[in-house]
Amino acid sequence: MPINSTRNFCFRIIHKDNLAHVLRHGLVTKHHPSADPGFVSIGNPEIIDVRGTTPVKLEGYGNIGDYVPFYLTPRSIMLYNIITGYYAPKVPQRGKAEIVVLRFKMDALANLPQWFFTNGQANDEETRHYNDLLRLDQIDWPSIQASNFQNSDGDYDRSRRYQAEFLVRNIVPVEYIESIIVYNEEIKALVEGLLLAADIEIPVFIHKPYLFD
Repeated sequence: MPINSTRNFCFRIIHKDNLAHVLRHGLVTKHHPSADPGFVSIGNPEIIDVRGTTPVKLEGYGNIGDYVPFYLTPRSIMLYNIITGYYAPKVPQRGKAEIVVLRFKMDALANLPQWFFTNGQANDEETRHYNDLLRLDQIDWPSIQASNFQNSDGDYDRSRRYQAEFLVRNIVPVEYIESIIVYNEEIKALVEGLLLAADIEIPVFIHKPYLFD
């Protein structure tokens, strides 16, 4: 089955050591008062820094760095770089079992106060920003659903389009997590233990294809 076949989900990947904080405080931006002081970063710090001063292309929406970003596939280019070490040491290589995938429904997130989505990497000059779910048809769903971010056929814009995002301002409460996907039984047990300790019920699944397996 294609990735995100219903075109209704978005995904956030985090290091497993960040999950306990997320379950207590939700997903928050870097400068939010509830930000995790022990946060384990798995992203590209250069992109994170650029977003702090890059405006959203919608009036009154502030900067991209004011938002919690999600991809429309768990099999993001960022995840590929993390598990292969392609950009190490700038983006440290991590084992697949270290990564936890949080899945959300976009129509649920659209009930939050301020959000937008893009038809490509949010901070790229060519990318457009939208705040109407009817414009989701502007997404390159065939590439996303096929996990195709290659340019070998001469489509050098595909990687930008593949990185389409859904972004929510400041914070996403934990109750918006639809499910949690992990790599193996060991991490599933760890996650279920954290959920039990936090008295939160969220389905947990093992699905290795989400992690390029």
